[in-house]
Amino acid sequence: MLLSDWRCFFDKTIIALSGGHFEYFFTFSQNNYTCLGARGVTWTNEVVDTKEDLFIVKMGGIPDLYCYDKKTMNVKFLIEESGRRIKSQSPFRKNLNFPIMVGKKWTDMTTTKPAGGTTEVNYLHEFKVEGLEEVTTQAGAFKTYKIYYKQKNMATGNDGWVRYWYSPEVKAWIKMEVEKSAFWARVTWLQDAELISYELK
Repeated sequence: MLLSDWRCFFDKTIIALSGGHFEYFFTFSQNNYTCLGARGVTWTNEVVDTKEDLFIVKMGGIPDLYCYDKKTMNVKFLIEESGRRIKSQSPFRKNLNFPIMVGKKWTDMTTTKPAGGTTEVNYLHEFKVEGLEEVTTQAGAFKTYKIYYKQKNMATGNDGWVRYWYSPEVKAWIKMEVEKSAFWARVTWLQDAELISYELK
């Protein structure tokens, strides 16, 4: 697909940069989307509220609310059922880091207990926007940004990767591919998945 074709698709939400590169800035409205995992489980994420600088999202099956910064789409904090704010240690708290452009890289560091572990460990998270790609899911075909993510256990040096495809049309990732390795064996919630339906309000 020609770059000019992508420009038409992103026309309202990109800025043209030198060298023919394009940069996507996040625009969002209340929405919900449902994904189907490789193990046959579905879940729905829904924007339940918006504030001046936040999107508040209910993630399927998780009692806490995720509060995303409107400018970057990084998770700023979680809200527990009691209403208490807590810091997120999710490995995916920065899985999007707007503005998005091909070639962009960013990192994050979290401290948490590994699946099945009892001692807290530091994890390095590295992200890179690899390119533009058209992806077909059960919900249709979408033009996307392909993002590579690598997580590294700083205590053992072991690492594993995930790829996901972000759609500006859906305003969420629409496909995820998880490396089939021992690194992710105990992370039972992380699995290949794809979009099956979405609604923009």
